Amino acid sequence: MIRKYKESDYNVINILGRELSPNFKFEKNENNDCFVYIEKDDVIGFITYQILSDYSEVLDIFVHINHRNKNIGTQLLDSCIDDLKNKNVNKVTLEVKTTNVSAINLYKKNQFKIVSIRKKYYENNTIDAYLMVRELW
Repeated sequence: MIRKYKESDYNVINILGRELSPNFKFEKNENNDCFVYIEKDDVIGFITYQILSDYSEVLDIFVHINHRNKNIGTQLLDSCIDDLKNKNVNKVTLEVKTTNVSAINLYKKNQFKIVSIRKKYYENNTIDAYLMVRELW
């Protein structure tokens, strides 16, 4: 089940997020939002995003390793996109490691296009990132 995050989810989102990055911290403010995927009363995945005027940036998407390849990432992304359309957001951007083939395929399957490369963007300036964009309207 997917739903908007609640205050009670905040700590578990940050704990799970540390698997993405040791310094992960979901910032709660009026521009950031989050959906969580719940299974058996446990948060097993989330998507965080930021709305900046008429566009949005997906900040992080995470599914616990024991629950991957079950279409959860797609469902989280769909929920985010639906929310952004309801808020009249025109486009969504994100960065993804050029080495993260499964994530790139997920985004391409969901109509994101690579528009540029950000050189040495990740991990101590050693891994490039693709900037990907999806137009919503």
